[in-house]
Amino acid sequence: MQAICYTDGMRILCLGDSIMQYNDFSTFPQTGWVQELARFFPDSTHWLNFARNGRSTKSFLSEGRFEMVLKEAQRGDFALIQFAHNDEKSADATRYTSPQKDGEFRKNLSFFIQKLREKGVFSVLLTPIARRMFKDGTIQNSHGDYPQAIIETAASEHVPCIDMTSLTMDFLSKTGFEKSQRFYMNFDAGLYDNFPDGRDDNSHLRPDGAYAFSKLCAHEIKKIAGQFSDYKALSENCMSNCSGRFLEVGGENAEIDDEFLLTHAKV
Repeated sequence: MQAICYTDGMRILCLGDSIMQYNDFSTFPQTGWVQELARFFPDSTHWLNFARNGRSTKSFLSEGRFEMVLKEAQRGDFALIQFAHNDEKSADATRYTSPQKDGEFRKNLSFFIQKLREKGVFSVLLTPIARRMFKDGTIQNSHGDYPQAIIETAASEHVPCIDMTSLTMDFLSKTGFEKSQRFYMNFDAGLYDNFPDGRDDNSHLRPDGAYAFSKLCAHEIKKIAGQFSDYKALSENCMSNCSGRFLEVGGENAEIDDEFLLTHAKV
């Protein structure tokens, strides 16, 4: 692809599940990690967050969400694609996909990449963030074969892959079980108005967790252009001088975080 001149700011599409989804005041303190990733990019960056709670690669396709992505996608956009948490749910036929070499999970990821490539979009695959699961003081990989499936799919499709599973597992291992609680939606009653009874959730993130993990990702984004020259703009804009205001843009009927758009005007 030819180099793109970004006259009105770079655009980043986000495809994923609740770990990535934008959260407004009604679900605070739950925070999608890319909300914090915006802090590492210039204010002119446009974030189109299509990630939604409970989606797998399968349901993202069957519900027409990927069609929304393609309608909004423009030549020169970048796409962050992160699934697995719900693809893993083998008891749910509407969401489960196999991570094996001939499985639906890899096929769906390849389909996303190929269709976005046809639109001139540069995709980045990301393995899922680690759940806060420890055994005898050691962090556990709760995602089975899915991270490796993502890594291998990225290699076969010749796109970058950021191994967030390994990065976040290492981070949690160093942080420890007790101290890592503040990063997740795991807290006692009476701390947050939206969750008066508290929460015991070791998958979804609070702001501190979203920031910590997005920082890990930002450092990896800076390296991408070293191997993938087409991603130079993404790498160069990451961790540049910016204050990081989170913006959502999208076409009519795209259903991109309507609540946020109603109360936030683009400056």
